Amino acid sequence: MIIDAHCHVWTWDIISDNYWNELAEIAIDFFRKNKLGSPTVEQVKKGIMDPMMDADGSKLIANMDASGVDRAFIMALDWGYGIGEAEKTVDEINQFYGSLAKKYPDRVVAFAGVDPRRADAVDILDRAVNDYGCRGLKYHPTAGFYPDSKESYKVLEKAQELNIPLLSHLGPISKPLKSKYARPVYLDSIVSDFPRLTVIGAHLGFCWWHEMVNLISAKATTLYADFSGQQVTARRNFAEFCHMLRAAFDEAAASKFLWGTDNPVLEAVIPMKDWLNMIKELPENAPDGIKFTKEEIDAVLGENAAKIFGFKS
Repeated sequence: MIIDAHCHVWTWDIISDNYWNELAEIAIDFFRKNKLGSPTVEQVKKGIMDPMMDADGSKLIANMDASGVDRAFIMALDWGYGIGEAEKTVDEINQFYGSLAKKYPDRVVAFAGVDPRRADAVDILDRAVNDYGCRGLKYHPTAGFYPDSKESYKVLEKAQELNIPLLSHLGPISKPLKSKYARPVYLDSIVSDFPRLTVIGAHLGFCWWHEMVNLISAKATTLYADFSGQQVTARRNFAEFCHMLRAAFDEAAASKFLWGTDNPVLEAVIPMKDWLNMIKELPENAPDGIKFTKEEIDAVLGENAAKIFGFKS
């Protein structure tokens, strides 16, 4: 079973225009640096971002089918408290994600987005799970909170009670979001204080991957990391990516890591099918001096994620 353990389904109304505009500015900067033109924000939004919008999940499923991916964990985002509310409320966003999981029950698992600073954060999570069909909790601390804060612990108590995993964003991110809240170390107390809560650190921590891997090694049983988003490193320097992944496996074991895409935005860096094949082929195509086994690759491509939810792999 192949599982994309971290991706998103986008519609314009689930995130504030503050973020969409900033994302467009990043694209414009890329175009200018590479002498590819100088489009306007509206041109980027219409020509590049609008095709990523997926109101019924059909684009996600089509890409999964074309790529050979069996399941996807889709992550709702609650950024409103930090960067401005979206057109949809957080309940409506989680309900939308839950509806996709109900529409594609054998293909999609929905994680609810909750900012623990909201006064009714615990109730938001409870509704997302019991009313809307979400099966995980997604934190994006870059909206302005620490994952191990007092407010967060109230939500994590509910998550542990509901027996659902937490996936928390890690690593630097563009403005108006704030990177300082997304260090792996802020998962440390959570793993110690919630021994029955499965915790997944996203993106291998990006530039803080050493910290993430060492934390997994120290905390053992309930802490994992996905390496979605690492397409950027793999495309820029394949050998560097392979060294990083091999070091992570050696320090903490391949059984602690999950493959993912962070799509739709990373589709432009390496398409899902190519990213999957790149990992599948590591036992044959890794650089000289680096070796991966088929068993390790099978684990990260789906077996580990399947175990978290009890799926037969």
